[in-house]
Amino acid sequence: MRLGLSPFVALAGAMLLAGCAAKTAAPARPEPVAPPPAPVQPAPAAPAPSDDWRDLPPTPGDWTYRRTSAGSEARYGPSEEAPVFALACEAARRQVRLTRPGAAGSLTLRTSYRDRAIGSAAQATVDANDALLDEIAFSRGRFVVEGVGPRLVLPAWPEPARVIEDCRE
Repeated sequence: MRLGLSPFVALAGAMLLAGCAAKTAAPARPEPVAPPPAPVQPAPAAPAPSDDWRDLPPTPGDWTYRRTSAGSEARYGPSEEAPVFALACEAARRQVRLTRPGAAGSLTLRTSYRDRAIGSAAQATVDANDALLDEIAFSRGRFVVEGVGPRLVLPAWPEPARVIEDCRE
């Protein structure tokens, strides 16, 4: 007798045998390669200290404002009792007195607009309408007082502008 397998049975047997075959694992993926480290750059050199007064830190202290019998006054310093600079309005004369207590010699003011020597003493008086006062009030963030003694870098806060305005009323 001849055993004949039908094509259907042969195909089913082949599929059955294929299902029993061991599965092979997928090939392993290679580990990603890390990029080479960036070359070490030396730290940039610190900038040289600037001699430009606009880059200097302000002199320690605060401005204070007060009314006086003669007009008004703005003082700058570590305390109101120990100012390093002051502007005072002499309302009756319509003048502003600029004072650097304890200093002797000439005073020079530097603003964003210009430099100006204001006298040969540690105190100078200017007319209330003098352009120097506007330059102090509107200087970009600070102005400088130089002369005998350390340089004063003073913030251009509202207190000096208020004294100037008091003298112009």
